[in-house]
Amino acid sequence: MSSPALETYLARLYTDDALRAAFLLAPRAQALLHGLSLQEADAMAAMDCIGLQMAAASYRAKRAAHGKKAGAARHGWRRLLPAWLRRSTGL
Repeated sequence: MSSPALETYLARLYTDDALRAAFLLAPRAQALLHGLSLQEADAMAAMDCIGLQMAAASYRAKRAAHGKKAGAARHGWRRLLPAWLRRSTGL
């Protein structure tokens, strides 16, 4: 079972480029600095670093794609308005 600190740190490694870069330079030391136990830090140091970078890139692409969809959905309601209402209100 993993600790909340480990789960939080791993999530941040996937999303924070600077944190991930520091981790890749000194995995065990960085894990200990972020409150992980010795066993957790050792496990993090044994992590597949290429896999970590690939997962982070995948999550970044998914977030970017999701952001585009959210932006389109946020303004998609305008097409449901009658044309005269869009013209008169400037929508």
